[in-house]
Amino acid sequence: MFSKSRNLLGTTSIFQDQAIRDDWRNRQRRTSLNGGSISGISPNRKDSVSPIGGGKTVPLHQYTEDPTLAWEMLKEKRPVKPVRQMRLDTPVKPDHVRFVCIGCTHGEQMDLSKLPPGDVLLVAGDFTSCGLPNEVHSFNKLLGKLKYAYKVVIGGNHECTFDDTFLKLNKESEPKEMALKQALLSAIHSDSKGGISAKELLSNAIYLEDNVIELFGITIYGTPWQPKVDNWAFNLSRGQSLLDKWNMIPTGVDVLLTHTPPLGHGDMMNNGQRMGCVELLNTVFKRVRPKYHVFGHIHEGYGCTTDGYTKFINCCQCNENLDVKNEPVIFDIPVHPHTKQFYVQNVKKILKRFQKKK
Repeated sequence: MFSKSRNLLGTTSIFQDQAIRDDWRNRQRRTSLNGGSISGISPNRKDSVSPIGGGKTVPLHQYTEDPTLAWEMLKEKRPVKPVRQMRLDTPVKPDHVRFVCIGCTHGEQMDLSKLPPGDVLLVAGDFTSCGLPNEVHSFNKLLGKLKYAYKVVIGGNHECTFDDTFLKLNKESEPKEMALKQALLSAIHSDSKGGISAKELLSNAIYLEDNVIELFGITIYGTPWQPKVDNWAFNLSRGQSLLDKWNMIPTGVDVLLTHTPPLGHGDMMNNGQRMGCVELLNTVFKRVRPKYHVFGHIHEGYGCTTDGYTKFINCCQCNENLDVKNEPVIFDIPVHPHTKQFYVQNVKKILKRFQKKK
């Protein structure tokens, strides 16, 4: 979670104390071990996308609070089959859009030479250790070096400065949590220019938070929320609170980008416990039906599966020991060559149009 070789918060950092810094890192590993985590389509398919919140919603599952038990009840009706990943050296075709998926780097150094070529980079959250402005600056600088036409990013539970609710000081918070929030607020205040928020520092990316963008005629919806395990960013209680967020996802999006996995796909811990969201699974399976669902959060769940229609991609780059060991995951979606050419040649105009709509 935290690099021992860096001072994350500057000279006044609460993490200068080695014991505190190690405690936060150990809490992540301990939670991971105990069953938690701190840590081909036609472009015309967009015509079938319902407005945000559109479509019939799914009911709450009776065992929403116990995902492992819920999965035992559902697994016969929700098929899960392993999928072989595409080779990273697969040539990019002029009539296909190449997506490159990464997530959960936690601010660790990335080898840019290992990122394969493509058209759209998808980042499934946790690209920092705790969302410090200098971490966001560093990640944004890295994005600027990459030659993908578009970079689409969502937050995760480690992007603490992206979640205004998390940053609110609560008298009931634990002392270490309160200290973290105060340090983050201080870092934001000292770094901010003209009231710029941390998420606005991602000038080299399209940041999605419960909203949608269309690229190459392909609809992409991004959302950062996950079931609450510890007091981190974008945490919500299992059940109605999360379902309300999933109900915002338009029906028929092509690519769904979430931080949390759905139940049953890329969500199992080393101890056999499931951590995915049953409401997200049912929303994807019954209503949204994306062609691809990309996520991270559960490091042990890295890899690809399918239910026979949707391909599920856990693209965590860090393993359970927080080492960057896993390769990016790629997939292709066919489009007309002229459509691809238009979007590649008009990146600035399209990004400007998206910013105006926000």
